[in-house]
Amino acid sequence: MKTAAHIALCTLAGLLGYQIRQLFSITGKGRCEHRWALPSSLTAQIGWSTAPSPDAPSQEPASDGFHKGSFLERARHVSLQVPKPFHCDPFDHVLAINLEDARGQGRREHMMREFEKAGIKKYNFFPAVDYKKDSQLKRELELIPGLCQNPGRCHNTLGCAMSHRRVYEKIVAEKWPCAMVFEDDAGLSNNFSGRLAEMASGGMPPFDIIFTGWCHGTKESKMTPAKDQTSVPELLNGWPGMCIHAYIVSIYGALMMSQANTPIAITPDAVIFLGKHQKNRTRTHIDPRAVLKGSIWFTSTLMAWQDAGADGLGGGV
Repeated sequence: MKTAAHIALCTLAGLLGYQIRQLFSITGKGRCEHRWALPSSLTAQIGWSTAPSPDAPSQEPASDGFHKGSFLERARHVSLQVPKPFHCDPFDHVLAINLEDARGQGRREHMMREFEKAGIKKYNFFPAVDYKKDSQLKRELELIPGLCQNPGRCHNTLGCAMSHRRVYEKIVAEKWPCAMVFEDDAGLSNNFSGRLAEMASGGMPPFDIIFTGWCHGTKESKMTPAKDQTSVPELLNGWPGMCIHAYIVSIYGALMMSQANTPIAITPDAVIFLGKHQKNRTRTHIDPRAVLKGSIWFTSTLMAWQDAGADGLGGGV
């Protein structure tokens, strides 16, 4: 006949594990051979539940897949895979914006040489907007009276902006986590692919855009190759300057920037400067003049620039 103290100690042994049970047997009080179970009043107090006995009637799930008011089961297997929309491999989708007719042939060949030099083997050309012929561009330019005081220059630059916007629309439509985008006059640093892959291997922060190429507004800064073409770049938070000839954009950034420039109104690099443009149409937490600059990042080593030779080929975006 087991005493109340014996049962209580067996219950404690069941809770605390093998060592307590062994100590209990050594004391000569006998082993705990019964199948222990906590009293229902105690399980209710501490929030534990015991497994139903084999004879317990099975409960059919409700029609919506779970019991009303029941707790969800703990996941038996936890996946270590990041959900796909949050995992960006910038080399999965590499795009170069280029006029697809004969006018773009020279720059197309230039980019093929640059990709080969940089070690990028998988890429596609994306059709650039022909600002003289594109009917959608013409319709959108008419939506904002007085937009183009210099029509020739304006139509050209906003045609470029629509080329970038259509890339963003493609990313969103295809649900790509991210894409790496180049204009067709970009020059790429030595071992671009290996150095960028090494940078990305350590993980990348949540981002809208990461500039791998930028400039400070002058022609010289646009076309000057990087001095450092060997080190692995670091990511810094902030807006590095104008130009948008080489960058990585996430699906979130693509959605934001396509919305911010619809109908077309500003250049593609100006879309990023959200402290000045489109305040009421973009993410309110992004201000490049603030200490924390939201989801805008850039590589600390310039990885791409606008190639002077390719720039003179004509037929650019």
